[in-house]
Formats: sequence, C-alpha cells, structure tokens
Amino acid sequence: MSQTVMSRSVTYVVPELLERCDSCGAAARLSLVLGDGGELAFCGHHGNRFAEHILTVADRVAVESGFAWRGTGATFDLG
Repeated sequence: MSQTVMSRSVTYVVPELLERCDSCGAAARLSLVLGDGGELAFCGHHGNRFAEHILTVADRVAVESGFAWRGTGATFDLG
C-alpha cells in the first residue's frame, strides 16, 4: 500500500471578485485554481455547498472580503 501526501489549499482574501458563478451565473464570492490548472468561480451558495470538495481539489482559493466561507469556518475581511 502506498501513501498519498495531500497539501492543503492556500486561501487568501481579495477585495472584490469580478467573475460569475460557474454553476448559476450569480456574482462570485470565491474563485479557485485546481490542481490540474483549471479555474472555477462560485457564488456564496455554491461555494459553501461544495466547500469540503473544494478543499480537496483546489491549490489556491481566493475569497472575497466579507464573505463567510464554510471551507474555513471564518469570515474573511481585509479591513
């Protein structure tokens, strides 16, 4: 049996995201870069709905300032 080492996603705060949710088209509250280089954006609803899965596949997660993302259990704020 071999072991797989998984690194934790890097999460950082941005003042504003201009993207739209790839699931429903609403304003994005988080954006992520996948391990294979792909990118996705999610509104608050879908970002929180898929939080556990996002943490397993994303290398980097940008969270809009003021958004309470379930993936970390914290509200991100720049100020």
